[in-house]
Amino acid sequence: MSMSEAELETARLLARFKLQVRRSLDRSINLAELQAGPAEAAAVLDEIEALAGDEALLTLVACLRERLLVRSAPAIEVPDAPRPMNERTMIRDYRFGARGG
Repeated sequence: MSMSEAELETARLLARFKLQVRRSLDRSINLAELQAGPAEAAAVLDEIEALAGDEALLTLVACLRERLLVRSAPAIEVPDAPRPMNERTMIRDYRFGARGG
């Protein structure tokens, strides 16, 4: 069973994040907890973001938040845009004057 490109990239980001947290903050994080669900991931990412003083670590937090939280959020339905009137309905017919039919 092989991983898709998106799953592989997420795995790389998670590994990089774990190592960066260990180097920068001397803490260990549980990757399974990050992947358990959106609430758990948000809690871990919020905690690390508050402690981070490193731009690289903050960048990883932002990337993981986008991958783990935004994609797992339910899709918002966008209503269809009103269809533009075709050119023929936009042209007025003044053959019988402005009020003529």
